[in-house]
Parts: sequence; structure tokens; C-alpha cells
Amino acid sequence: MSKKLIFVFTCLTLFAVSGLFGFAHVRQDQDVEKREQLDSDARKQFMRGKLLSSQKIVEGLSLKDYDLLREGADGVTALVMGQHWFVIDTPEYREYSRDMETCAKRLKKAADDKNIEAAALRYFDLTLNCIDCHQYLQTLGH
Repeated sequence: MSKKLIFVFTCLTLFAVSGLFGFAHVRQDQDVEKREQLDSDARKQFMRGKLLSSQKIVEGLSLKDYDLLREGADGVTALVMGQHWFVIDTPEYREYSRDMETCAKRLKKAADDKNIEAAALRYFDLTLNCIDCHQYLQTLGH
């Protein structure tokens, strides 16, 4: 895999993750503020888990390490199933979530098939889904 392609994947991942840490809203009510701080901290930890999974995928792509690719894809799938994933309940968000799970499963299949090109494309799909979902959440003020 070319260094340019790996660079593009890394940049896309960092771009997707960069929009994740602005979720907390400032409120006057101290109880709400404390609850939001706990929620924000939990989401940050959760999103760091997503970042770690993405890093494994990028490393797996660059080293053609199919075990790392599978591990990263499994990590993303587990996160989609986790309680912190569902920040809102809208049809669009549910669709993004289903798409994320599908992307991760396709990535894992590409790793199982030892097809690095397909894995790279599936990671690209996964990253685009992240970006689209984060933009959607930002339009809703999340």
C-alpha cells in the first residue's frame, strides 16, 4: 500500500475524531453541569476507544497485518453496540449506526480474506460514515 494512501487514511481518521470532543454544553444549573461533565468524560473515553480501534486498522493496513485489521474492526463493532454509542434517537442516527456496523463487518471480512485493497476501501467507507455522522450530530447541536 502506498504511503500516500496511508497518509490519506490517517488524515481522514484524525479529521473524523477531531469533531468528537465538543459534545458538552454549558448550563447554569450546577446539577446539569455535573451530569454533563460525567457524560462528556464518558463520551471522550468512548471516542478514544474508537480512535484506538481506528489506529489498529491504520497500522494493520500499513503493515498488512490482518490480525490487527480484524481487531480494529471488532473494536468498532463492539463500540457500536455499546451504551454510549446512542446519543440520540432519530431514524438518521440509527441508519448511521447500522452503516457503521456494516462497514466494520465488511472490513473484517476483507481482513479474513487477506485482501488489503478491499480492507483499505472498507476503512475508507468506515471513515466517511464517521465524518457524515459527526456532521449530522453537529447540525443537531450535539
